Amino acid sequence: MPTLVSLALTALPLASLVLADKPVYTGSSSGYQDKEYGLYPNQSYESSNLTTPLFQINTEASENVSNNSHVFISPRGTAVGQIAPMIFNSTDLSLVWAGPEYGTTFGVRVQEYNNEDYITFWRGTVKSSGYGSGSCLLLNSTYDVAYNVTTSNLTVGSDIHECQLTDQGTALLTAYEPTSWDLSAYDIEDGWIADSIFQEVDIETGDLIFSWRASDHFALNDSYADPGSTGSSSTNPYDFFHINSIEKDDSGNYLISARHVHTISYINGTNGDVIWHLGGKLNNFTDTSNGDATNFAWQHDARWQNTDLTALTLFDNGASDWENTENATRGLWLTLNYDNMSVALEKSYLSPEGILSISQGSVQPLSNGNVFMGYGADAAFTEYTHDGEIVWDVQFGIIGNTSVQSYRAYKQDWKAYPSYNPNIASTGNGTDNTTIYMSWNGATEIATWAILASDSSNQLFNATDLWKNVTRAGFETSVDVESSHRYLRAAALNAKGEVLGATGVVDVQSGSVTSLDNGVDIGTGNASTDTSSGSSTTSGSASATSASPSSSKTGAAAAYRVPIALAVGGSVAAFFFTL
Repeated sequence: MPTLVSLALTALPLASLVLADKPVYTGSSSGYQDKEYGLYPNQSYESSNLTTPLFQINTEASENVSNNSHVFISPRGTAVGQIAPMIFNSTDLSLVWAGPEYGTTFGVRVQEYNNEDYITFWRGTVKSSGYGSGSCLLLNSTYDVAYNVTTSNLTVGSDIHECQLTDQGTALLTAYEPTSWDLSAYDIEDGWIADSIFQEVDIETGDLIFSWRASDHFALNDSYADPGSTGSSSTNPYDFFHINSIEKDDSGNYLISARHVHTISYINGTNGDVIWHLGGKLNNFTDTSNGDATNFAWQHDARWQNTDLTALTLFDNGASDWENTENATRGLWLTLNYDNMSVALEKSYLSPEGILSISQGSVQPLSNGNVFMGYGADAAFTEYTHDGEIVWDVQFGIIGNTSVQSYRAYKQDWKAYPSYNPNIASTGNGTDNTTIYMSWNGATEIATWAILASDSSNQLFNATDLWKNVTRAGFETSVDVESSHRYLRAAALNAKGEVLGATGVVDVQSGSVTSLDNGVDIGTGNASTDTSSGSSTTSGSASATSASPSSSKTGAAAAYRVPIALAVGGSVAAFFFTL
């Protein structure tokens, strides 16, 4: 089904979209890729301190797109002013949630643990060489940190590259541990390698289930990446392997991707031995597709796509920051035959923009058979049919410029009910130009905002003061109140008209917001409904930051909350080519 945005664009000029948020850009004539709006076109809000990307739709969503509700990315890079994991509504690409309190994160998505959905991502300290030490966080449907999982018995924490949950209640984690090594073959004395490690860890207890180390099974000359200027110290080790994805199957074995050896390997889950290699110098398969199934290079995100382990997808970068092996990055769908140890290329997915991504990236088959790809070092994601038809193509930064990146991108369903309250702000100081703005970072079920108004009281909580209902319009909904009321409060309603949460009270004359402990009980259906709302296209104003009093959960300045204490180091905002 076409998205709300694509339907609107067929009938209306861009500026006529009825959204409180800024509208998306569309078409090659928008000037987006020509950098007319900078390297990272973005928007800010009146009721929130968040800054989020403005999207360019290169191919509008067709009727064949999946109906998954949200898109998950984690923009970062030198052009990104506010780095955060983010969730967007897949219908209109409006923001749903951003968590800048987490800083630089990797792989934000939905995963299941104990029959409950969680937002998962890596968070920790990032090194300039593209590695990290931290942990895998699991956020529940109220955005509270429920679990914090990291590696065991290592000198480093979990690395940025993987946080994959299993059906057995465990997490698969990568790590890069500096290890002294004989590098005399490369004329390096007192050598060091960054040994690639993966571990399986129990989520509930943190107990180590399995640990595997690349140097026990691979030789340095299996690599396509020479040490260069690395290898001489523990702080600058040689990464000959570069593990970047792990998956465990029903047999208890592991599928791993190693970027620097151009190889997908299948690992015995009992003794760690390599069962077979696909691609690279150690390839065990005959390629029946004239080399197109095994010539992948610098790849990411290898995943099984069926239980008999004959269908495999991966993101073939075809490039690093020092070498190009292909003209364009490919998403690959491969078929394996174990009877004759052969492999065939079933499908190849190419960006309509001809992207050659030098790092990162993901391939995600969707429930309707489509394939969703994130382009890593290039700020774009694309949805294809299984046969390769492009049904949606979007970018959130300038393609070909690595100043905006997202390690992976996902399209998934998600429902959330934040444990903190929504925000309200005003502009116009109570004059005829006064407008109020409402938003609720993370709430997925808002259908309508009920506006309560009064001239004499700031304790607004029941139907007596109900003024009007306004249909939600993007992340931030705005309402023109002119000079008719001084005190206003907003309650978020779901599609049934039930109150999900309420803001504090804004005094439109001063712009201050007073937090209230009492909820809102207004019933349903007893206010006039206004299905349109104003348009907010300006940066945040003083009214959004002068709430008095306010807390971490309420008030115009409370755009996001600080989570419970995390047992990881602080994050570093940076971008990397070697991921």
